[in-house]
Amino acid sequence: MDARRVGRRSISFTAAIAALMLVATSASGGEVAAKSGARKVTAEYSIGFNGMGIGTFKLWSDLNNTEYSLKGRATISVLAGILFEWRGDTASSGQVMAKLPRPYAYSFGYRTSDRGENINIRFANNIVEEIAVTPPQRQAPGRVPIMRKHMQNVVDPLSALVMLTNIGSNHTGSEVCSRRIPIFDGKARYDLKLTYKATKPVTTPYGYTGPAYVCKVKFLPIAGHRRGDDENDFAAKNEGMELWMVPLAQADLYVPYYIYVPTPVGSATLTSSSIEVETSREAGSALIR
Repeated sequence: MDARRVGRRSISFTAAIAALMLVATSASGGEVAAKSGARKVTAEYSIGFNGMGIGTFKLWSDLNNTEYSLKGRATISVLAGILFEWRGDTASSGQVMAKLPRPYAYSFGYRTSDRGENINIRFANNIVEEIAVTPPQRQAPGRVPIMRKHMQNVVDPLSALVMLTNIGSNHTGSEVCSRRIPIFDGKARYDLKLTYKATKPVTTPYGYTGPAYVCKVKFLPIAGHRRGDDENDFAAKNEGMELWMVPLAQADLYVPYYIYVPTPVGSATLTSSSIEVETSREAGSALIR
């Protein structure tokens, strides 16, 4: 495999992880709204690869009583798009019940210069009812089959980290990080297992200075992946993925500040640059930058 292909595939892997992790802030938006009267949240992340800025996320969330609507857009460009260009859009809607998400529908689509894909899922009571993948996923030898049991008691990637953020803002690192999140993304079933790793001091662009809880993130493939696939095996054996959580006291929750993802050819990072909260009790916005 030549270096160009390795680079393209690794950045694609990074983009996929990023698309999953962008959940965290947009999911937080629903929790901010529920706890502080907020109606809309906009957040931005910068994306880095091997120390070089390669893109951004912009995230939007809206809450109407207990129902949430989340949207995210990611753009990645390497050498002004000459080497690689990727754009992804994702959306999810659902309801929060007993502090847990119950998604109604999820969509994800991406485009590069030479390919694209769209995924749509409909849920009922955390059970997958309908899936549409365009173009259809090719049959491949060694792929672990997805059974009906794999599509029960699951959430989509964009609703997943509602389960992580909805704990309040005065907890220990172990309480913040200890989570196992069951995810179905339309093509694969996997868990994300988070455990407490460390506490580190941070200063954020939106005014917080203090400790961040570092959560180790473990990718656990269950179905839909190919046995022996290099990228899947690397992700499953990866012991270096981290998610740094900081408190947002005015919303009584923790939000992701920094995400670190080692890949076969380097490291990818996502760093929060701003969070803007618009509450229903305010004429304007509470801007946290």
